[in-house]
Amino acid sequence: MIPLNRFLLVSVMEEEEQEKPSFYLPDDVVTNKKPYEVVEIVDVSSESKFASVLNKGDKVVVEGHMLRNVDVFGDKATLIEDNYVLGKC
Repeated sequence: MIPLNRFLLVSVMEEEEQEKPSFYLPDDVVTNKKPYEVVEIVDVSSESKFASVLNKGDKVVVEGHMLRNVDVFGDKATLIEDNYVLGKC
């Protein structure tokens, strides 16, 4: 997938898996949703203000709730708009 319209194609950095609760939670309940995530840049839209600053493999901090998981024709991708990037690691 090629990101367009100021979007960044990213990969969410894996963390240690946390212990699952020992009681039932409905499927629509979100637990431990972090406000910020560290992601790795996979590709940057040429329309993005970061097109000349970010490169593949760079790590950035983004607002976690703004990550968009997309599944198109079996290809899964995570995208975020460039104005939700908070900093470069």
